[in-house]
Amino acid sequence: MDGRYRLERPLGEGASGQVWAARTPEGALVALKLLHDRANPSDDERRRLEREARALNGIAHPAVVRVLDFGVHGSVPYLVVEHLVGEPLDAVLARGIAPHEGFGLARQVIEGLAAVHGAGVLHRDVKPGNAFVMMGGRVKLLDFGLAKFTDTGRWGDHSELTRGGTQLGTPTYMPPELWFGEPASAASDVYSAGVLLFECVAGVPPFEADSRLAWVRAHATDPVPTLASRRAGLRGFEGLDPILARALAKDRAERFVDAGALLAALG
Repeated sequence: MDGRYRLERPLGEGASGQVWAARTPEGALVALKLLHDRANPSDDERRRLEREARALNGIAHPAVVRVLDFGVHGSVPYLVVEHLVGEPLDAVLARGIAPHEGFGLARQVIEGLAAVHGAGVLHRDVKPGNAFVMMGGRVKLLDFGLAKFTDTGRWGDHSELTRGGTQLGTPTYMPPELWFGEPASAASDVYSAGVLLFECVAGVPPFEADSRLAWVRAHATDPVPTLASRRAGLRGFEGLDPILARALAKDRAERFVDAGALLAALG
């Protein structure tokens, strides 16, 4: 690609593009996210990739994937990030893990999210599929394509990608306010992180549903279950239940104000 990167093998593919393992001219291995090679990638696709590059470029934390470069090859934008060896957190959870291990992985996600919030950025799609567990157990928070910039003094006025009223996120992890088209806040990310934390410890998320209406009802009205009620034989995590109850409060005003406050409560 322009003599700068040599594509080696595909790592994954989504609706808008592919991720490739690539080499720099110096031989270093990186991951390169490339929009699909067609004449005119949509404006939203371009903006989402640019948004991810901007967000990651402003955040330096061991629990957040590191951006290395951003450019355009021909008419196709690409994003270069550090190459990670391991697997997504959702794949780890699907195999089943011990509660203490799950807590440690989730805590790292929250550490990364706290750094994101501290930089004036909202993630808006926190879920196990957007966290990557590396060899050795280090976790990286990924995929900032839906990020929103809340600190206009630092990031400027280009804070919105989606129009007001557009629903964001993944049903299992979406807070009540996003189901009703309200704007996201740091407390919305806290809710999603709370669902992820619950799932990492209990082995299943706090709520289950099989339709849009059922998901709305679950997130908006169902009480937050205790961890032990969702994982038979679980002991030693009773002190986490009130923290999760606050993180998953239906009213965002009753939640931790941001991931930093949640992290402080976890100790």
